[in-house]
Amino acid sequence: MNTTNSCPCGSKKPFSSCCSPILEGHSKATTAEQLMRSRYSAYTLAKNKYLMNSWATETRPKDLDVENETIQWLGLEIEECEKGRTEDEKGTVTFTARFLSSGHLCQLHEKSRFVQRDHLWYYLDGETESTTAKVGRNEPCPCGSEKKYKKCCFSKARN
Repeated sequence: MNTTNSCPCGSKKPFSSCCSPILEGHSKATTAEQLMRSRYSAYTLAKNKYLMNSWATETRPKDLDVENETIQWLGLEIEECEKGRTEDEKGTVTFTARFLSSGHLCQLHEKSRFVQRDHLWYYLDGETESTTAKVGRNEPCPCGSEKKYKKCCFSKARN
């Protein structure tokens, strides 16, 4: 990813000054929201190692393979943050993430719980709801390109 592009997390900041330093280990997430945003960016960039390392050990899955997923992430919207600041030990972040998977527009709505240990934030778990809708070939592409789906992401998914 070009570091001058906008960050995938939706902050509207350049990737180089938003999630990139956290993903590359040059800085740490100082709030639960910052960790949430960096984890979303890690999913979009298939950063398995970062995702596993930022997951609390007691709830971390045995393995994770986002590198082989055929998901196209479309955006993240942070809806609410409760606590999760530098001085807090716990926090929650409620968000909606949109993505395309096998021709379906999906939304994942989650209230994520985070814990801070030794000045590091970790994802603990979350309450999730998801919705899925089939995208018609002649409908506007949900990626925001203003092209028809068949001329945009549908053709990319088939290649």
